[in-house]
Amino acid sequence: MRTEADALCRDHRFRRAIWDHFQRPGNKSMGMALNTAIHPNDQMLIHSLRHHRDPNAALSQYYNVALQQHFAAQQILQAFFPNPGPDFAFLDFACGFGRLVRLLTLSLPAANIWVAEIQKDALAFVTQTFNVQALESSASPEQFQAGRKFDFIWVASLFSHLPPGLFQRWLERLLSLLNPSGILCFSVHDQALLPVGVGLPEVGILFNPHSENAELDPKTYGTTFVGEDFVKRAIHEVSGEGHPYFRIPKGLAQEQDLYVVAKSSSLNLSGLQAFRYGPWGWVDERRILESGELYLRGWAASLDDGVLPAVEIKVNGTFHRCPTGLQRKDVCQVFRDDRLESAGWEFSYPLDSKIREVWVEVTARTIANERALLYGGSLSRSS
Repeated sequence: MRTEADALCRDHRFRRAIWDHFQRPGNKSMGMALNTAIHPNDQMLIHSLRHHRDPNAALSQYYNVALQQHFAAQQILQAFFPNPGPDFAFLDFACGFGRLVRLLTLSLPAANIWVAEIQKDALAFVTQTFNVQALESSASPEQFQAGRKFDFIWVASLFSHLPPGLFQRWLERLLSLLNPSGILCFSVHDQALLPVGVGLPEVGILFNPHSENAELDPKTYGTTFVGEDFVKRAIHEVSGEGHPYFRIPKGLAQEQDLYVVAKSSSLNLSGLQAFRYGPWGWVDERRILESGELYLRGWAASLDDGVLPAVEIKVNGTFHRCPTGLQRKDVCQVFRDDRLESAGWEFSYPLDSKIREVWVEVTARTIANERALLYGGSLSRSS
């Protein structure tokens, strides 16, 4: 499956689909700027491949999350630094194998980007591939030496894995690395994501010593769930009572909550109320039937606007518009949003008997022209 995924990364049709869904105005020509190569040890893609057992679906999910993460980071960045100058410093802390960095370098000069990571192969890949500045991280927050301050620190999917104590220590260390007008943004698993019947202990944080990354010590990197009261106390312990923060529920990949904390206690964060989640969805079924029809089924919605009226489907470049309206109570339940009940859609399309393979792209688009690539890949007839 990995060989097929790597081939799809190189496919010009897939690369064009990623570029077309990249939310950055002013980019007209892809050229050679977009690098879609993924390191063999990237746990995020490995996890998706194991889950979906389908390279097309796994890679579509990998890049859809990357695109949404960039969209979210850009909104927060633009809210406080609309015109970053030549001395602006962005740190992607715990960057992994560069799922965000590959897109971030298309919207910020590489000279303004630093990355920090404890996995040495990941750090080497990101810095060599995307030409950004490297900082080797450590298991101990107190031992992490950046050698400089930053204007914006982004931390996706680290605090969602930290045990009590280490959560607060990393929060304190990263806040100490901000310039006076700096911003820290980090993601967490909110308690709303806990399995049915499982609750938080009184302290407000639940840590399980297990994660999708087998290379990291499960004692310090597991799976963590928190309540807002816990995060609020942690912020106030390291920043002072009453220090402002802004919570964006499900702001990262429509799953993890984002917390935005300013170094300055006087900075107004209310502008983040305009944050947009963008579209989301999935293609649950994708196959060519024995009758020769292409069959697709899925859902599409937005936490901003509710159910989207339709999805856009390209079959070998031919455009189709497929309306939503089918019942998807499961989507309602997952997002706890009754507006999404009719988010389902179903599409069938007769194929010429001579066609053995089709290239399919499925896009969700909001009224604000925000786009999400729900699926991109080729489907073949059974032998």
